Amino acid sequence: MRLLPTLLPFILATHACGLLPGDGLRVPVTDFGAKPGSGENAAPAVQKAIDVCKARGAAVLVFPKGRYDFHAPKDRRVYGIQADGLKNVVIDGGGSEFVFHGIMGAASVFNSENITLRDFTVDWDRPFIVQGVIQDTTDEWVDVKFDAGRHPFEIENEKIRFLGEDWRRRIDGYSLLYEKDTKEIVHDTRDNPLGPIDKIFNTRAEDRGGGLVRFHGKAKYKAVPGTILALWLGRYIMPGFSLRGGRNITLENMDVFHALSHGVAAFRTENITLRNVNLRRNDRKGRVFSTVADGFHINTCKGLLKIERCTHTGIGDDFLNLHGKNVAIRRIVNARTLEVGVSGREGASAVLADGDEVWLVERAAMQRTSAATIIRMDDIRDGGKLIARRIVLDRELPAMIKENDLIENKTWTAALEIRDCNILKTHRARGLLVTTPGRVVIENNYFRTAGAAILIEGDADYWYESGACRDVLIRNNVFEDCLSSGRAGVWGRAVITIHPGVKPQGDSSPPYHRNIRIEHNVFKAFEPPILYARSTGGLKFAGNTLSPSGARPPRDGEKYNFILDGCREVIIDDNFYAPSFPGKTIRQANMKPGDILKKDPALKVCMQPPRHAPVQPDL
Repeated sequence: MRLLPTLLPFILATHACGLLPGDGLRVPVTDFGAKPGSGENAAPAVQKAIDVCKARGAAVLVFPKGRYDFHAPKDRRVYGIQADGLKNVVIDGGGSEFVFHGIMGAASVFNSENITLRDFTVDWDRPFIVQGVIQDTTDEWVDVKFDAGRHPFEIENEKIRFLGEDWRRRIDGYSLLYEKDTKEIVHDTRDNPLGPIDKIFNTRAEDRGGGLVRFHGKAKYKAVPGTILALWLGRYIMPGFSLRGGRNITLENMDVFHALSHGVAAFRTENITLRNVNLRRNDRKGRVFSTVADGFHINTCKGLLKIERCTHTGIGDDFLNLHGKNVAIRRIVNARTLEVGVSGREGASAVLADGDEVWLVERAAMQRTSAATIIRMDDIRDGGKLIARRIVLDRELPAMIKENDLIENKTWTAALEIRDCNILKTHRARGLLVTTPGRVVIENNYFRTAGAAILIEGDADYWYESGACRDVLIRNNVFEDCLSSGRAGVWGRAVITIHPGVKPQGDSSPPYHRNIRIEHNVFKAFEPPILYARSTGGLKFAGNTLSPSGARPPRDGEKYNFILDGCREVIIDDNFYAPSFPGKTIRQANMKPGDILKKDPALKVCMQPPRHAPVQPDL
């Protein structure tokens, strides 16, 4: 009887919705006080409806079509829709507009199972990126015209601040330039092309009237008048959709016009489907931008990540970044016990948990040695502050593992299938970043990217992203005019760049990545670098067509189609080269003559180290 007061509101609510046993279990949010088109905060009503879905165990949460507004509280950061702790629930937007206000995320899906979110759009009236139009660029100033109605600002003590709903922010992140007509990243520009933010936009600003602002400082790049400028007001503020601790999560049929960090961020989630989820600029509002950071950022997940029919425009970083996490060993306590840190990029954070199977990895060559299972994790505190974690394994550490080597989570690694997507240069940086030992299939996509179309990495010195690949198939894609910005290690070294952090130490160094096949694709390029591969075994490039696009004249730099460093068991064969396609050369280093098993007769081999500038991390 003591449970009755707790259950009574849900029982009454289910009667009000007509959700008696055997019915369709449809829960309209309007039955709980949500008023489309009113501008009122819909979040409390939506939460009541979600609580009913949680009590019933399975339901369809329905938004009658309209505009629903979600307002951030002043004292904390929340998600407008908190689909946490649910099972067998569909959240159906019915074609509605969800508009968010302030610092918040669109939706969280934490510790839930068999959840689908579908059929709605996401936007902010006051986004955390602003844009203007370049009027003039000189050695002394940059003149920018803003639409003060959409991007209101004030200048006080010669400092510009942009104004939102309950917020006032400085320019903080980076700037980008977009071509007026195509809305693509301006050719051969990347982050902060006019110069460092603090030397151009956060020094001295002058209001010239009518939305025109003069930023005093010498620009590094003379932008053509009419070029569109986008300015970030922060980075990694809060994801649009955050998935964590659940399984079988589907997002489908959405247009996400803005989010304050990654569009979709997932961590320790099993089986994710993203179908027709488009993170794109709001053309109706004349924008060139959408999300503040990556489109899809998937970290330490397992099962299958399936991405289908997605087109992103205007996102603030890569289309997709799929990876695990290398955790540095801080101290070896005994043969089965070690300690790891909890802070910094090399810390454990929540990457490891009891019961996870892990690989022990030698840092120098980044080679996995053997696997073990975590049987216990204990917190280590100093005065109440968490400073490290002690990990007990079910077996002894390999003899070669020492302090500062790495732990990689073997249990939480995902497979990937991505098909029928458009990966474009209307956003910054690269296309697909894929670093996982799970099976990867990338097929039937169209790539036209500012940076590398596909980047396969893995490192233990900056981002600590893990996942040495073991089975990657790149098939039946079109790559057109990719890598138009940011070569020399910033946004990639070739159209497809395989660039783990490990540096081969001669012609016998073991490869980091293995079994990568690039087959039956079409490459339309304005200059030669098609493939850069470091420390890769079982590399196959076959049945592809290479032709010049004629879109741009080639730049000075590498004149080689293929640049190989420390690769083994390489096949480059049965490819078609248009007669006018330049290069037709393989440049290789740290390799024996027999490491190339087969090559096209037209290709010459140049035994020289690849030329490149030092790697500059994408900050």
